[in-house]
Amino acid sequence: MFQLVAGGSALAFSRLGVADEAKKILTEDDAYAKSMGFRLDTTQVDQAKYPKHTAEQKCSECQLFSGEPGEPLGPCSFFGKRLVPVDGWCRNFKPKGAA
Repeated sequence: MFQLVAGGSALAFSRLGVADEAKKILTEDDAYAKSMGFRLDTTQVDQAKYPKHTAEQKCSECQLFSGEPGEPLGPCSFFGKRLVPVDGWCRNFKPKGAA
């Protein structure tokens, strides 16, 4: 009986973990992301609105991004460790190695 209860609890918590993981992915619809000009693809940034943007500026090249090489998403410290795509961009871009 105990194993059945423990197994059911583990299943419930694993489902919560999956839902929690899904919430961690940043979207362009997020209000804060919108205010920062966040785009899922750096090539889709509005050049008129952000004239200093270049196509080389992308999340994977930002010092606030801590994703693993080869992974399509990684955590961004600026957005509370939510996951962003390697080719994303926001106006808070800081090149790696910049002071």
